[in-house]
Amino acid sequence: MPSNKLEKPEKQDVNDNVKVVVRCRPFNQKEKMMNHKQAVIVDEIRGTITVNKLETPHEPPKTFTFDTVFGPDSKQLDVYNLTARPIIDSVLEGYNGTIFAYGQTGTGKTFTMEGVRAVPELRGIIPNSFAHVFGHIAKAEGDTRFLVRVSYLEIYNEEVRDLLGKDQLQRLEVKERPDVGVYIKDLSGYVVNNADDMDRIMTMGHKNRSDKDQSLSLHTGQCHLCPGFIRRKLQDHDGRVEV
Repeated sequence: MPSNKLEKPEKQDVNDNVKVVVRCRPFNQKEKMMNHKQAVIVDEIRGTITVNKLETPHEPPKTFTFDTVFGPDSKQLDVYNLTARPIIDSVLEGYNGTIFAYGQTGTGKTFTMEGVRAVPELRGIIPNSFAHVFGHIAKAEGDTRFLVRVSYLEIYNEEVRDLLGKDQLQRLEVKERPDVGVYIKDLSGYVVNNADDMDRIMTMGHKNRSDKDQSLSLHTGQCHLCPGFIRRKLQDHDGRVEV
């Protein structure tokens, strides 16, 4: 949901404030073995999902409309191109953007957001965004340079913790300032130069989270993981650098 201009880009689509996208995953192996029946019908053209109550077939189905819907056969790259790519493009033009995956445990959030990073066609939104950002930077013309800084935090029971900090158990505070808006005080960040750097930072955050979870016996279903990056464009004009 792109919003909040950081600098004045030349153009911006006014219709992309908040969009809701639903992706329905296929049956897993256990569900297939138990002969589960499909309860939802996905119409990707109309953007609707129809829910049938299998236990009460006499009741009429309910249909819900969303900005975009994806069926069980949807591909990772299609999901990225149709939903995340416009947001990343907006970020690269100078807007804030957020992609938030929501759903109960087992619905496929991690697969959609992360996927299988070692297999190109199975990469999720996060690794695809890494490649997108640095692909854009590589094509920058003239004296334009970019600075990309990455942070990775976890929200657990309304407590914010830094997954890249020295102490992952330290509780961080959410603050707000007129000049920068809402921010996390003392949240660490790393400057990265390419997609591989970002991937290594994400792996480090995962490891820190795993170590912390084992020490605290946390349940992952109650955690919200928020990897993010800040991009700054620096351009030289007659010896002056504009940010």
